[in-house]
Amino acid sequence: MHCFVKYNWQNSSDIFKVDTSQVYPIIDNLMAIASDSVVPAVRIPLTASSWLGVNTSASAGNREKYPNLGQQYQGFISDLVDTYTSYGIVTILDLHWTDDDTDNAGMAGKTTTNCVDFWDSVAVMFSGNSNVFFELYNEPHRVDQDAWMNGNSEYSGMLEMLAAVRKHSTNPVIIAGYGGYAYDADSLVQLDANLGSENNVMYNFHPYMGPNQAGDTKKCPAGFEAALQTVLSGTDKPVIITEFGQSCNPTHGASENCPGEYQGKTMGYDETILTIADKNAVSWLPWAWKPMASGPNTKNCQDINGGDESGTSLYNATDGNGADWWGLWAQFATRTIPSMSLV
Repeated sequence: MHCFVKYNWQNSSDIFKVDTSQVYPIIDNLMAIASDSVVPAVRIPLTASSWLGVNTSASAGNREKYPNLGQQYQGFISDLVDTYTSYGIVTILDLHWTDDDTDNAGMAGKTTTNCVDFWDSVAVMFSGNSNVFFELYNEPHRVDQDAWMNGNSEYSGMLEMLAAVRKHSTNPVIIAGYGGYAYDADSLVQLDANLGSENNVMYNFHPYMGPNQAGDTKKCPAGFEAALQTVLSGTDKPVIITEFGQSCNPTHGASENCPGEYQGKTMGYDETILTIADKNAVSWLPWAWKPMASGPNTKNCQDINGGDESGTSLYNATDGNGADWWGLWAQFATRTIPSMSLV
């Protein structure tokens, strides 16, 4: 399948190469909206066990075939980061999985794969690059709040991982929310109270709507806006959305049990989320650009690329389902930050 990697199978000690044919279309789209007040960004999901070279059940076979696979993985990510940041594009490194056995676990691990060690290592490599941000854990869920914040024998806590990064870098750190898969406001306010004089922190939300969220009114636009206001009024930190999306709900209209109208206008879910973000000077990145896709993911319509066989162009919904990413990009991507929000 298409990927961001060109595999060099002839050299087992150097199999990862950046596929620039898949990367440059993203760069072209991002550079078109760059300005004094709009900073383009990409987000790269990482797996801690792959980075640290920890053997897992899922990776054991490949580790037998290819020497130094962890170092090769690090080298590929480094090349990809260098490619983006050389154009002034902020690159968000997101700890998406602890390992490829447990997949999307409730919190960053601290047993076989220690995610505090992961962030220590990542920060060493990228501490000199001011265009690299660190997203400490993708979507915490079903984890005790104290363990989420402080860690325990099983989990790496947010404050522990933050300290590991800060040993090497004062660059901005993005901290995902607690509970609800990065969708909670009160915990972020409590975390903020424990940061002391810590600066260069951004707080994160992942608003989604589809069959999995149906009936969860707090994830409807009004609930998102209320949560956003809780964080913006309860802390002095900015907010970013590092993922959002709607399933195959109407492009323009109601999604699941949420209203399809905002401020007197008919809107789809994603359009409403961006309207709220725009109003509050909140940054955003959608999920996800997948180079193997020539259209939206038919299971959830959340891919942002499609329209041709190469899968390198923004998706333009023509059947009335899912987000019209081409239209949303044209409408929102070049918006300047409201003057009242400039600091």
